[in-house]
Amino acid sequence: MSTNPTDGRPGGGESLTGRINHLFSVAGFRDGRGRWQTYGTGEVADLISRSEGRYGVRISRSYLGMLRSGRYTNPSIAVVIALVRFVNDHLPQDHPEITVGWLTSGATTAAPTAPASHFTADGLGALADRQVQHIALRAGRMTPELRDRLIAILDTMEETP
Repeated sequence: MSTNPTDGRPGGGESLTGRINHLFSVAGFRDGRGRWQTYGTGEVADLISRSEGRYGVRISRSYLGMLRSGRYTNPSIAVVIALVRFVNDHLPQDHPEITVGWLTSGATTAAPTAPASHFTADGLGALADRQVQHIALRAGRMTPELRDRLIAILDTMEETP
């Protein structure tokens, strides 16, 4: 684990990989001596997976490592939401909240103004277009009862920071 404290500066760069790696530079915890410690890839994957009820997904260490390395560049919306929630759960005091829009938009600041549940096609860019199309196609094949359940799940996700 790194012991570098975050200072809240903008960062992450233009690529999704750079922004994901930026998340790892800001999320952390205070150790027993009060020093700021950041999480490693395996720790984040394990913590998200162990708290599937909170984060909604299980993420393997290798998959998260491939996202961080740039080998995979198109995570599902569920993975993006889980990463943003995890980071927001582990930000230092007074650090601006990270948003889904920032992570997926190509913005170069760590403090976007939109809430984490703000999902517009503009904010999510090409990632949202592909994901939204995929979701819509699958929803079109669902029964009305399953669509109602999906809508309830989406409503819950929008209410949860």
